Amino acid sequence: MSTQLFIPTAEAAFIADLTDRQMNRVVDERLLPETLFEQRGNSRWFTLLAAAFAKFYFANEDLLLAGARRQVLEELTARVEQLAVKDRVLTWMLLDAVSWKVERKTLVVDVKPYIQSALARAKEVDQAEALVTTDQEVMDGAAVFAGTRVPVDIVLGSLAAGIDMGRLKASYPFLTEAHIQSAKVYNEVHPRRGRPRRISEANPGLPRRVTRVVKRVAAA
Repeated sequence: MSTQLFIPTAEAAFIADLTDRQMNRVVDERLLPETLFEQRGNSRWFTLLAAAFAKFYFANEDLLLAGARRQVLEELTARVEQLAVKDRVLTWMLLDAVSWKVERKTLVVDVKPYIQSALARAKEVDQAEALVTTDQEVMDGAAVFAGTRVPVDIVLGSLAAGIDMGRLKASYPFLTEAHIQSAKVYNEVHPRRGRPRRISEANPGLPRRVTRVVKRVAAA
């Protein structure tokens, strides 16, 4: 699990299983306590806990009023802030140091399931970071599968174009389903700008299917 206190928006959105837009709403509308996120220039950064709390906030729109959801998250954040080991809680190294239940008369709200769900997705990010790497000296810094020079975009682009896993494994025997899933996660967590590579550019060695369209011109 990453030990960094703040993570960028795309990673927080993946861990929360939310959109970037929803994570940005957290900042713009101050939906969570401000200690859980920060603004760095034009970028927003979030704690892991903010990702789980954001999921709770949006998942319970039909069950609890906005004010009630904020109160729950403010109380939980206050509990964390009082701990001498709060950084270890914020980075999920010591989650059991806090009770994640908030009681209001006949109502008991348990946020722990949202933390557990986010924790599972954070582990997917960890696996992606282990199976996909970048190095400016390898393929000009393109994301490649660890220990290879195979860009992840080649494989994902091929799958999107209809090339099956069997054909890909014939070219890249190391590939597993874990590699495929990690490549998808990596691309979500590290979005890139610019024109996507064409399948012909990504797979120069694979046979191509050419379709010709013949248009008939009506006689005058």
